[in-house]
Parts: sequence; structure tokens; C-alpha cells
Amino acid sequence: MPRKNTPKSDAAEAEEGAPEATDSSNNANDTSSHIEPVLGAIASLRADLEGFKAAICQTIEAKTAAATAELRRDLADLKTENDAALASLRTKMEVNAQSIKELADATSTSSDTVRGLERVVETLQEQVSTLTEKCIDLEGRSKRQNLRVAGLREGREDGRDGRELAALLLKEALDLDELPLIDRAHRALRRRQGDDEPPRHFIIRVHYSHTFEKIMKKVISTREISFQGQKIHIFRDLPQEVAKRQAAFTTVRKLLRDKPGVRYGLLYPAKLRLSHDGTEKFFTDPDEARRYVARYLEEAGSGRK
Repeated sequence: MPRKNTPKSDAAEAEEGAPEATDSSNNANDTSSHIEPVLGAIASLRADLEGFKAAICQTIEAKTAAATAELRRDLADLKTENDAALASLRTKMEVNAQSIKELADATSTSSDTVRGLERVVETLQEQVSTLTEKCIDLEGRSKRQNLRVAGLREGREDGRDGRELAALLLKEALDLDELPLIDRAHRALRRRQGDDEPPRHFIIRVHYSHTFEKIMKKVISTREISFQGQKIHIFRDLPQEVAKRQAAFTTVRKLLRDKPGVRYGLLYPAKLRLSHDGTEKFFTDPDEARRYVARYLEEAGSGRK
């Protein structure tokens, strides 16, 4: 039969628990004895760490202070250099600005001077052009009764006076009724040509203007002029510039030559007079005259007048 559990009394339990309390107390004492050295070691390590930390912080602060000081010195040196460079640059800029101002003033003055000179040059050009035309006109007036004879062999004077030879030449070559009165007669003022070169022109000044006009009419109406078996040419003695201007119309005159119903002529100094179909035109520009004549001939050729 099972045994019955008999409840223990409080006293008995107290007696049984007493040994266990004693064991716990002993264990606590043993643990305390082991923890204290660890805590001491941790405290020592903490102190060492604090020392290391303080040393590291001091080193970092010292390095930082040294780097900061060096950086400040470099920045100060750089600022000094920059200030000096900026001051030099500012001085140069001021000098350049002054130079530019002086150049601008000089350019303005030069521009005004050039404009003044341009006006003076234009005035002088007009005066030169006017004086040139006057000189040409005066030269033409001084030669208005002069004749040039081309092709007269050198030495035909044969010791005679030039005026005598000129009067005889004009009378015989143009079949004049009497010997014309001649003021002057001479060869062109240049060196004598060789035997194989064309002879110098023979220049004649006729005394009376009406005699000169009569001679020119004879020259125009005579196709071939000869003197003592030698072919010669007689034409007006014109200023060189007038001769050039008249020669510029040579092409136009060739185009108009022998054209039916067309009359033309050159007026002094160099003006082309053209008449056709009841219309009269005057040209001082050879190119303009050539274009007009070419257009007229084209229209005449196509029957559209």
C-alpha cells in the first residue's frame, strides 16, 4: 500500500533550508572575489584609454594648429602676392586706359583732319579739272590756225625758208589760186629721224583764219594729196589731249561711214554730232555713242526704225 505523505512542520522545513542558505552565501562571496580583479582591470584599461585619448587629442590639436598656422601663412603670402599683382595690373590698366584715351583723341583729330583734307582735295580736283580744261582750250586757241603735214620727206626745204616751202606746198597740193600768207613753218620739235623712219611732221601756221578755213575745206574735199609726186597728209594741229579724245570716236565713225541717210561730224574739242531720220544727237562719251550707233544699225538692219 502506498505511503501517505505527511506534511512537515515549519520547524522541520526551517531546519532543512538552513544548509541551502549557507551554500548561497558562500557562492556570493566567491563571485565577488572573482569580479573585483576584473573591475580593477577594466578601470585600469579605462584609465589607459583616457590617457591614449587625451594624447591623441593633443597630437591632433597640435597638428591641426600647425597646419592652420602654415595655411594662414600661405594664405597671407598669397594675398600679398595677389595684392601686388592686382596693384601692378591696376597700374597697367590705368596706363592703357590713358593710352586708349589719347589714341581716341588722336584718331578723332586725325579723322577731322582727313575730312578737312578730303574737302580740300575735292576742291583742288575741281580746280585742277577746270584749269586743265582751260589750258587745253588755250592751247587749242593758240593752234587754231595751225596745220600739220605728215609724210613730207626730210630735207625738202633744201635751204629755203620754211614759210616759203609751206606756202608753195599748200598752193600746189591743194590747187589754191594764190600763195597763202604763212606766219611760221617748222618741223616738229624732236630729234631728226633716220632715213628708214617716218619724217617729222611739218607744222604750218596760216596768217588769216579765212584762208585756214578755205584750206581745210580743200583738204576735206580732196581724197589724195601729193606734193611734187610725194603723197602727204594735211590735218589740223590739235592739242594732244584733244587729239586723244577725238581718236576715241574712231570706231564709231567707222561704223557710220557710208551709211545712207546718216550725217556725222566731230565738233571741237571732241563732240560727235549725229543726224539721221530727222533726229540730231550729240555725244561726248565714245562708249555711249558706240552703244547708240550699234542699236540704231541693228534696228535699221531689221527694218524697225
